[in-house]
Amino acid sequence: MDAATVFSVVARIAVQLAHVIWFPINKLINLVVILLLPFYNVITFVLLPFIHLGQSIIRVLSIPFSVKWLERIETLYVYFGTASLIGCITGTIIFVIFRFLSSTLKIDAPIVPKEPEQGRTAAEYRAARRVKREEPIDHSPSAAPVVLKKVAGPRRRGLLSQAIIEEEDSDF
Repeated sequence: MDAATVFSVVARIAVQLAHVIWFPINKLINLVVILLLPFYNVITFVLLPFIHLGQSIIRVLSIPFSVKWLERIETLYVYFGTASLIGCITGTIIFVIFRFLSSTLKIDAPIVPKEPEQGRTAAEYRAARRVKREEPIDHSPSAAPVVLKKVAGPRRRGLLSQAIIEEEDSDF
């Protein structure tokens, strides 16, 4: 026997074996499809308005791509698409390099002050104000009374210099 005969015998056995295995599986699949077909028809009938709405939305959104003027700007579209793709890839590479260098050189490490400045806390400030408020006020006669002096200057004339007279209730 030559190789071609052996190959044809092996191929024929493989085809018959596949047919024996595939035939029951095919019948089982056909039976499942026949049993599930009524459910599929009911579900598609119920979902028909949503399917129609989705198809309409897709048709409206695809109008710009079916217009002839798009062919005229195809070169610009390809140019800007390629430029944005190259820009995104370059930006990503620069970002990765920067992150690697900043973590290696510890540039992003938070700056922690060595010694916190010693100042008054809010509680200490409130306590000092409370003590200052509670100090008794000295009403001794030795304190000279404050006298305000009027500065001599031209008197204003007109409405600003007149007093506002309020009207009283009348019986008119």
